[in-house]
Amino acid sequence: MALSARSRQILGVLVAALVGVVLVLAGLDRADFRCDRAAATCSHSAGLWGFERTRDIPLDAIVDHRFDGHDSRAGRRGVTVLIDASGRELPVGLADEATARAHYDDLHAFFQGQRSAVAVTTGPTWWLVVFGLVVLVASPWLVRPSGPARAAAPVDTATRRGASAPVIALVVGVLVLLGMSASILTSRTQGSLALRCTQRCDVGGGSCMPGSEMVLTLAPGEHEVRVFNPDEPASPIVHRVAVVRGQVTHFECAR
Repeated sequence: MALSARSRQILGVLVAALVGVVLVLAGLDRADFRCDRAAATCSHSAGLWGFERTRDIPLDAIVDHRFDGHDSRAGRRGVTVLIDASGRELPVGLADEATARAHYDDLHAFFQGQRSAVAVTTGPTWWLVVFGLVVLVASPWLVRPSGPARAAAPVDTATRRGASAPVIALVVGVLVLLGMSASILTSRTQGSLALRCTQRCDVGGGSCMPGSEMVLTLAPGEHEVRVFNPDEPASPIVHRVAVVRGQVTHFECAR
């Protein structure tokens, strides 16, 4: 059933208002990371401005840090990644590459003992908040009816019907059958590796974070599992784990 022009306008206003709300919330996002050498602790706050959640991190729990850069639609972006003793990562100071690099230099100097304190703050983005408010307030005027309402269909026009229930049931049944067949085929030709992680570990292109579990479907044979080494963060502890076809191999990622 086609929507009337009035209904389409109301729907458009609601969508525009939703976009405005999302922009405002994105603009109010704020993150703050501070470390004090005298107190031997760091604090990390993140969330909407005025409603941030804060947690304290012992200074000696941070064993390594690095700078990551990536391309985005807004241009080149960067972030400092802090790594704790279990391999868990905490991104700090996500911003454009120049600003993020300056944040990294400040943090690096602190962790090298060259500074007594450091603070990295990102957000709020006030221009985004203002733009979102403009969209939100102006949404009734931004959306106009696109034209006259469609003429009602003649009474004697045949009603078009969608797919019948038997056809829909048949399609669903075929999809379920294909899924079951693929699952059975995979279980007979592949093996599974179940990871329980107390330290971060990497297998292929996947990562298992501390405190989590992960099951991977892999080809039979030996696979390399790299466990994070807090003593030498750049040199993980490498294990060779055998995966058997049709079976589940359990492995605990720990030091």
